[in-house]
Amino acid sequence: MKRRELVAGLGSIGVLAGGTGVALRGLPSFADESSATSDDDSDGPIEVETVDAPGSQAGAMTVPTDDVTVVTFFVTGCGNCQAQIPRLAEARTELAAEYGDRVSFLSVTYQSPDRLPAAELREWWREHGGEWSVGYDGDTSLASAYGAVGYPATLVLDADGEKQWDVTRLVPAADIVDAAESVLEASADESTDSNADSSPDDENETNESTTA
Repeated sequence: MKRRELVAGLGSIGVLAGGTGVALRGLPSFADESSATSDDDSDGPIEVETVDAPGSQAGAMTVPTDDVTVVTFFVTGCGNCQAQIPRLAEARTELAAEYGDRVSFLSVTYQSPDRLPAAELREWWREHGGEWSVGYDGDTSLASAYGAVGYPATLVLDADGEKQWDVTRLVPAADIVDAAESVLEASADESTDSNADSSPDDENETNESTTA
C-alpha cells in the first residue's frame, strides 16, 4: 500500500475515533512520497517553526534538544488530538515537579501555516490548555525523520535525538510520564557506568603527577 494511502487511512480512523469532522482548513498537508521516509532516528537537527501562544514563542525550536523531549503530532480538527492536550499538560506538570527542566515538550500540527494561520493555531492552543512550545510540521520533515504516521502521535526522544518510545492514539498522562522517566533513568545509568569505567590507574597517575 502506498504511504499516502496509509496516512490517509490512519488519519480517517483518528478523526472518526475523535467523533468530529475535519474542516477543509483542518486537513493535514503531507509531504510528497519522495520525502516520506520512515527512520527511527533523525539524521540531523530539524528546525520546527513555532508560534506565539501560551507557553510558546514565535521563532524556531531545534529537535533534538539537549533534554529528553516529548513530541506530539496533531491536527486541530481531530477530537482525540484535542483530548490529548490536557493529558500532556498533566504529564508535563508531574515531570516538571520531579525533574525540573530536564524534559521538554513540543507539539506540532501536520497542517501548514497556509491552511492554519498562526492566529487560529494560537486560539486553538489556548482553548485546549496547551502551555508549551507549539508549531508546524506542514512538510512532515519531523514526522518523516522519526517515522510518525497518523494522529495523535506521541514520541519520547532522548537527549541524543533517538526515539525511545512512540504511540499513535489517545494516551494517558501516566504512560507519558512512565516513558519519559524510563529514558531519564537509562541516561542516568549510562552516566554511572561511564564513571565506573574510569581506570583507577589513571586516577593514581593523576594523583602522582599532582604530588610531584
